[in-house]
Amino acid sequence: MKKTLVFLLALSIAIFSCGGKTEENHEGHNMEHSSGHESEATPTATSVNNSTSAMIDVYLAVKDALVADDQATAASKSQALVTAIQGFEATSTAEELKGKLLAEAQKLASGDIAAQRESFQALSVSMKELVKMVGTDRTLYQQYCPMYKNNTGGIWLSASEDIKNPLFGSSMLTCGKVEETIAMN
Repeated sequence: MKKTLVFLLALSIAIFSCGGKTEENHEGHNMEHSSGHESEATPTATSVNNSTSAMIDVYLAVKDALVADDQATAASKSQALVTAIQGFEATSTAEELKGKLLAEAQKLASGDIAAQRESFQALSVSMKELVKMVGTDRTLYQQYCPMYKNNTGGIWLSASEDIKNPLFGSSMLTCGKVEETIAMN
């Protein structure tokens, strides 16, 4: 809430100082700036909107269900994830990733937990690409388990540095390591 208020205050100041002049940027959003130079436009972090936040929230809830070996909760949360992805206003460059996310989230709704975990791993790859492209409202940690899928490895995103492996659940709960930190921007 505090971040939203600070953002709105900064945006109001930018609009006021520019005399209301707007210019369309490459993503289709109105950007406020005084000189007309793209480099002075609001950074990528402004692309993070409530639908991105909601998508990350539900993604993390699905991850937690898989960590707990809870196939039913993972399936029900995946329905909420489908809704959040559908509500995400993708730019033309993110539209393909949105389609991949939607396809994998829909697969999570059915099947046994092993199939859900496979879909979640594919979903995680696209989710990582998306948050790196449009930004994130929180710090996320890309975690990696080298033993997943016959030692070919698999990734997932987490809001915590602590390893809680959704690809194996309780059978190998702490297998993995943090490979990358995706900072809030």
